[in-house]
Amino acid sequence: MHRPMNESPCAAIDRIAHTVLLAEDHALVRDGLKLLLRDMFVNVRILEAFDAASLSSALASKNHIDLALIDLNMPGMQGGASLQSLLDCAPEVPVLVVSGLSAPDLIRRCLSLPSVAAFVPKSASGAQMREAIQAVLSGGSLGMVAYEDSTNDQSQRLSPRLEEVRSLVRRGMTNKVIAQELGISEGTVKNYMSDLFKQLNVTNRTQVARFEDDLK
Repeated sequence: MHRPMNESPCAAIDRIAHTVLLAEDHALVRDGLKLLLRDMFVNVRILEAFDAASLSSALASKNHIDLALIDLNMPGMQGGASLQSLLDCAPEVPVLVVSGLSAPDLIRRCLSLPSVAAFVPKSASGAQMREAIQAVLSGGSLGMVAYEDSTNDQSQRLSPRLEEVRSLVRRGMTNKVIAQELGISEGTVKNYMSDLFKQLNVTNRTQVARFEDDLK
């Protein structure tokens, strides 16, 4: 497609019809991302997945997919451990990981996968998400997109899931019990704990539990 001489590459991308696979198990988050995509592009077809099985089915379908936005913490994803096997059936699809999990080793593993062009934490801004989507659709590879630190209150950065895990830690639950309570794997809970340590700038579970008290 030829574009006017004065038109920017991003503007040209906006006019092209795109098919985006949106894999996210929380309907509220999916709805927000759908609004963002429809605001960004004049023509966009959105395919939806809500767990590992539906993601696998969508990737294996005959649909041409220009971009996949994938959450690591959907049912069956094993905290991202199954991502590579899922992507093997559609290696040509560029992937933008969107996750509330941000442990450094997890990010490194994701970005080492050939299909993954960017890792965007759910703490990122809408503007950062837009930039990441446009960059990946242009064939770029961004790596980790850092969130914007707009406050000194560390607790404001926590996703609803991390707040939920922290509340269970405050009740004295072990990782195993938290996993049973939330219906997730113990490995995923460990990833959440790593995120809590990092985002709250603490080094142990007691400090996680006492964080709000320490601010007083």
